[in-house]
Formats: sequence, structure tokens, C-alpha cells
Amino acid sequence: MFHSSKDGKGIRHAYVNGNRIKCVKWANEEQGLVCFYPHYPLTKKSRRKGELYTRLLRGEVKVVFIHEATNG
Repeated sequence: MFHSSKDGKGIRHAYVNGNRIKCVKWANEEQGLVCFYPHYPLTKKSRRKGELYTRLLRGEVKVVFIHEATNG
């Protein structure tokens, strides 16, 4: 299943090979891909200059919704 940060399904945690990944842009569980921001900029200046970059991780991807992680 494809998960995106702006798809409206709620807050989730993404794991690649059992390691939690922060600042995830999108994740695809079927293909085993996670795209994330390794250094998320906090300023508008860096976004205007185009310094925002991403990395792609491959492996066993698991996406867990927050309410499932805390209650289950």
C-alpha cells in the first residue's frame, strides 16, 4: 500500500528493516521503498534555493498507524 505525508490517512510511523525512519515523504510497502528527508530544513530560505533533498531506502517496509502502535 502506498502512503504519503499528505494523503489524509492520519499520522503513521514508517519502519525499514525494523528501524523507525523520521521525516518520511512517502512509503510503498509493496515495493519496499521509503523516501525521506535526512536533514529537514526549518527555514523558507533553504526551500527557495532548492536545497531540499531526499533519500530513498529499500528493504522490508512496514507502516504502522499511531493508534495501532499505542493500543496494540
